[in-house]
Amino acid sequence: MRIFGANDNFPLPGLRPVVTLGVFDGVHLGHLVIIEDLMATARKIGAPALVVTFNPHPRQALGRSAPSGICSLEGRLRRLSETGLDATWVLPFTRELSRVSGREFVEEYFHRRLAAGVVVLGQAAVFGRDREGNVGNLAEWVEGLGIQVRVISPFVVKGTVVSSTAVRLAVQSGELDKATSLLGRRPSIEGTVVRGQGNGRHLGFPTLNVDPHHELRPPPGVYLTRTVIDGAWFASVTNIGRPPTEAEIGAGLADFLIETHLLDYSGDLYARTVEVFFYRKLREVMRFSRSSGLVRQVSQDLNAARQWFADHPEN
Repeated sequence: MRIFGANDNFPLPGLRPVVTLGVFDGVHLGHLVIIEDLMATARKIGAPALVVTFNPHPRQALGRSAPSGICSLEGRLRRLSETGLDATWVLPFTRELSRVSGREFVEEYFHRRLAAGVVVLGQAAVFGRDREGNVGNLAEWVEGLGIQVRVISPFVVKGTVVSSTAVRLAVQSGELDKATSLLGRRPSIEGTVVRGQGNGRHLGFPTLNVDPHHELRPPPGVYLTRTVIDGAWFASVTNIGRPPTEAEIGAGLADFLIETHLLDYSGDLYARTVEVFFYRKLREVMRFSRSSGLVRQVSQDLNAARQWFADHPEN
């Protein structure tokens, strides 16, 4: 998949591309239904399949409270690439862009910049100043531009319309199985391994301290997880929350930590990027007055984790 920036030249070589537009945060099943139609349409007529995505989130660019990101831009582009798309255009969302009317957006971006032959949008898609553009008036605005419009109905899973908002609500409330059914994969945290205090290593349970690249995460607790490092999967146990001992809290350590212990791995992963996928909550966060109590509990957690992963090798 080719990735284009704001100043790259268009159109793509060959026939006029089939285009879709959106933030695509999470690249969930609702997004994938649109992308599948986009690609099928493109293959049928022999044209390139192109996604236009925004960065940062429009609400963030306008100084408003933006929703928690389901994945980073890098994660979004990686998952878009996995679909087999020909290209993605990362369009910087600025205050200037927010002032472009819906009709102007169609003429400037879909027609002049991209030379789109077909635009595929979800039924709830909006664009342009004050979100005035939608699939209803888009059909009117493309008249005379040689652009066809395809509208994709919402994708529903067990009575829930799949959307980024629904995914966020499921993850934030700890409904991991529901989030999985909406995403088409386990919810995850991607981040960089950073130096910690080394307390886990001193206690015999070294952990990866993960600095997340995006905001969305499950609620505090201890979770059964699988961690991906350079394409390899490792069973793991992940703690989300405050440090577990009173001594660590008293020492002024971070109020909120993401710490992952890999069950069968040894080595230094400092500064590496990892992705932690969440399967099941093992227990709530607990506080320990002494490290000995923590050691006993972690031992029990790891034994429970090994048994669960042995019973669910393909889960």
